[in-house]
Amino acid sequence: MTLKPGTRLGPYEVVAPLGAGGMGEVYRARDSRLSRDVAIKVLPERLSHDPPSLARFERESKAVAALSHPNILVLFDVGTHDGLTYTVTELLEGQTLRERLDVSAIPWRKAVEMGVAVAEGLSAAHYKGIVHRDLKPANIFLTSDGRVKILDFGLARWKPSVSAEEETVTFAATQTDAGTILGTLGYMSPEQVRGGTADARSDIFSLGCVLYEMLTGRRAFRGSSAGDIMAAILKEEPAPLTESGKQIPAELDRIIGRCLAKNAGERFHSAHDLAFALKSTLTASTERQADAPARPASLRRITILAMVLLVVLAGAFYYWQNRSGASIDSLAVLPFVNVGADPNTEYLSDGITESLIDSLSQVPNLKVMSRNSAFRYKGKDTDARTAGREMGVRAVLTGRITQRGDNLSVSTELVNVDDNSALWGEQYNRKLADVLAVQQEIAQQISDKLKLRLSSEQKTQLAKHQTANPEAYQLYLKGHYYASQFTAEGLEKGFDYLRQAIAIDPNYAQAYDGLAYAYQIQEGVFLSPLEVMPKAKEAARKALELDETLAGAHVEMATVHFWFEYDWAAAEREFQRALQLNPNYAPAHEFRGWALISLGRTDEALAESRRAVELDPLFYENISILGWNLYFARRYDQAVTELRKCIDLRPDYWACHFYLAQTYQQQGRFPDAVVELTKARELNDQSAVPPAELAHAYAMSGQTAKARQSLNDVLALAKSKYVDPYALGVVYAALGDKDEAFARLGQAYAERSFNMVDLKVDPELDSLRSDQRFQDLLRRMNFPQ
Repeated sequence: MTLKPGTRLGPYEVVAPLGAGGMGEVYRARDSRLSRDVAIKVLPERLSHDPPSLARFERESKAVAALSHPNILVLFDVGTHDGLTYTVTELLEGQTLRERLDVSAIPWRKAVEMGVAVAEGLSAAHYKGIVHRDLKPANIFLTSDGRVKILDFGLARWKPSVSAEEETVTFAATQTDAGTILGTLGYMSPEQVRGGTADARSDIFSLGCVLYEMLTGRRAFRGSSAGDIMAAILKEEPAPLTESGKQIPAELDRIIGRCLAKNAGERFHSAHDLAFALKSTLTASTERQADAPARPASLRRITILAMVLLVVLAGAFYYWQNRSGASIDSLAVLPFVNVGADPNTEYLSDGITESLIDSLSQVPNLKVMSRNSAFRYKGKDTDARTAGREMGVRAVLTGRITQRGDNLSVSTELVNVDDNSALWGEQYNRKLADVLAVQQEIAQQISDKLKLRLSSEQKTQLAKHQTANPEAYQLYLKGHYYASQFTAEGLEKGFDYLRQAIAIDPNYAQAYDGLAYAYQIQEGVFLSPLEVMPKAKEAARKALELDETLAGAHVEMATVHFWFEYDWAAAEREFQRALQLNPNYAPAHEFRGWALISLGRTDEALAESRRAVELDPLFYENISILGWNLYFARRYDQAVTELRKCIDLRPDYWACHFYLAQTYQQQGRFPDAVVELTKARELNDQSAVPPAELAHAYAMSGQTAKARQSLNDVLALAKSKYVDPYALGVVYAALGDKDEAFARLGQAYAERSFNMVDLKVDPELDSLRSDQRFQDLLRRMNFPQ
């Protein structure tokens, strides 16, 4: 039924028809209340008179109406009139991307800019839990004034005339029965083709198809029939962009290839990250073309202060060495005091401390205590000399930060641990907005004053991993600060800030490294390895692509290779490269020791673990891993000694109690094991690992009923949060149920459980070792014989 001009739908008066199709008719209309022109879509009668469809329509309308983003069509209103159901949206002037592509392909820079706009719109929707599921050129609108708008977010679709390759398979509702195929042929993801669940990653696949078509002028997946197109989506790879005959940056080939990955887990993990990647191609192209790349001199935030302090501090070392003949070969940076204790600026004091620690760790022949050792003194009234002696260093740097509005005051002092004398001190009183403008003047003045003798290469190394963008630096500090809290809420905030830092400076290597770290600490506790480790790998890869000399990123990459991909050789290469770059980098020794024990290289493993403790003696995690490695080496008495040291140092660290409980079980001390596991569960109530191990302890001590009850509790928990199947396999092995144990271990292998690397040495699996299925598992993981 076509409405005539002058027809009223509630407060809206129809002016003229705009189009019609199987999913309704669209009209230009006038809003009499606000005196503005709008677009009205009238749903077909079959939907207007179907109660379930109407209920779903209202639910989706409310969700979409909550979206507010410049790249998403604005939904103003929904209503019914004389049995007709309609939607009211902003009225756009221009053309759809489909109409634009029917003319010609789009220059790559313009296509990327459009892609960024669409990705950012999708990101806003995905953040609200709304998935488009039918993204295609016909649903992307290019306005006359240059804006990009995504149309039809989850609402009933207006279906214009389309080719066979752009046939809408079915109505895409927000809640869809499993097995229903929905989307548009040529732009559907593999999971949509199979009738599976379409989530945010499906939208990323569809956008990859759109980008490919914008750049090449042809569809990524083609065929003469619907079956051919579906088969292409499931099995074929589109021709590389470089074969299109157009001048397109090679990086775009990688980005679009990742969008079009058949496995959803291999795609960009968010539209937000896809937007970052696309922006980086524009930035990189601009920098390559410019004779002298210019960086915006934003003066809104603090940035280079930490780098200035690094240069000053290094100068103090060399000055003092020349004056006294003594040698500073080890240093600790105590947490800078946040004067006033404003929680909103806590990230600043912590962040500058960490920046100093990280960058000073790059200085040759200087041992620097890690953040974890230094931060045990945070909030404590411990003098520098005492802290230095406890950490075994020659010098300690302390600092105080005061921020009042735009005014920042930083005072620092370098203390000789031997005699408590002040080696150097300085105070800076600056406007936050002036820091960038005066940074080189400050560095030069301090250099002259202290007769700085660092080589230019050493000066560069000190500040290498920082950004020149002040806002990105501050966002990075916030991101690392929140992620390090190791809580679900903290990680969520941390991810958000780190991604913002990367958006502002796509070449910020350390921010990518921070992102990789944040992903990895989620594994096995909050999310499954399959969900987070590919993201960690991509972030580490990007960090190393930007700065190959970042030792931390090599360690992050090594951990992905070892604990997720089970690629022992690749992991060893990354560990060795990290240690080549920084022989004093304790995490490299810590994680390499953990890896080597899993391969049965016991003596090497324990040497690495002890080196990590030697470099960072007050970091409880180093001691806990040494204890755990002794447990795997079957040296139980030594393991107990080290793990008790760990608990003395950090009583609230749950893993120490957990590892000690495992060791007690091997010694037959089951009541002691239960006590430690109860404590571990109290300290970490977000993980299913301690309660699973408690079931194992009951089973090993012959308390089968308690073991079964604890196991049932864990299985119930698995319905709402991630539970490592390896932990369940261990419990079933203790209960004597070998079939179920191997089923769980097989699941753990498929899900890439990081605990699977312990298969070769884990005492808790000794009852399974004679079984051929166990040997098959070892072979599948390619353990060295």
